[in-house]
Amino acid sequence: MKSISTGILLCFFLLISTAYAQDTSLTVKDSITFFYHDLLNNLESKYLNREDVDWNTVRKYSLEQALKAKDFATSLETTTKVFDTIKCNHCSLFSDKGFYRSTLNKQLSKEDFNSAFLIELEKRPPFKVQLINENIGYINIPGMLMIDLTQDSLNIETQKMYDEIVTLQKIKKIKGWVIDLRFNGGGNVFPMLAALHSLLGDNLMYNAIDNDGINIGVHTLKDGGFYEGKVLKAKVIPSIKPDTNIPVALLIGKLTGSSGEDIAVAFKNRENVTFIGENTYGFLTGNDLFELPYTVKIALTTSYITDAQEKYREYITPDIEIIKEANFEDLTKDKNIIEAIKYIKSKS
Repeated sequence: MKSISTGILLCFFLLISTAYAQDTSLTVKDSITFFYHDLLNNLESKYLNREDVDWNTVRKYSLEQALKAKDFATSLETTTKVFDTIKCNHCSLFSDKGFYRSTLNKQLSKEDFNSAFLIELEKRPPFKVQLINENIGYINIPGMLMIDLTQDSLNIETQKMYDEIVTLQKIKKIKGWVIDLRFNGGGNVFPMLAALHSLLGDNLMYNAIDNDGINIGVHTLKDGGFYEGKVLKAKVIPSIKPDTNIPVALLIGKLTGSSGEDIAVAFKNRENVTFIGENTYGFLTGNDLFELPYTVKIALTTSYITDAQEKYREYITPDIEIIKEANFEDLTKDKNIIEAIKYIKSKS
């Protein structure tokens, strides 16, 4: 159940640009009270670890803190305290006034990364498909929020990504693919996986499991569509038959989280795959997106993400470990990609 997965660095996100639609007849306190009742009702009924929370205490504390604010927008800062109190480190709130999330997450610093990686990160690298080493395809899939698109617009963007991949496959005799997830700290994973249909085929991508180990959500690709259960979430029109045997090397790192990790889990179910780089961030819980009053949205943690065998991992570990190495000026000199090329050649 991963309609939206929030990421680690705000540089990956575009904040919602809609306006508040508050009823002018309501006082500020009325608006705040109404909003927090709705927020806490959603958390109490849907949050993954809801059974571990004293909701009466949380409700009283949250409303007391929120009502100290001078206006509704400022009151949203209290949601960070709410997420911390209930220990929902993956929950996030989106409004036109800001982005709010838990402070309990693992902190990363510049010292955790290669300088070349940080330089590239500042450029906000886009989705990109290119040829390297004559017959190897490279796909960079960064974090992409895409929560404010209509279904048609989302499918159009998904199709564009799919077509870029398939076009290179058709023009060149690709022997293998390198999928770079090092910049993917979160976003809407549905279009990302649908765009990879030519490599993943019609298969189970991942499961959503609750605290009792019950499977509450099967996520699959079928005929170019990404389905959450029976609900279509993103769609491409396939133009080639999927090749689920072609070698794929996935590059992962400390910033790879949430949707980036979901993609990694999906490839865990596939043959001829290796993972190169460093341990991922560790955001393998599933978020669903819910509408709240006044055009605010919440990404609410509802499940654990597992592979086809319902195996849960706190994070993804690489098969080949490469620590703090990167080269985006010349990808063929990047030690991660050098290892990826070696792997693909060994399988060709």
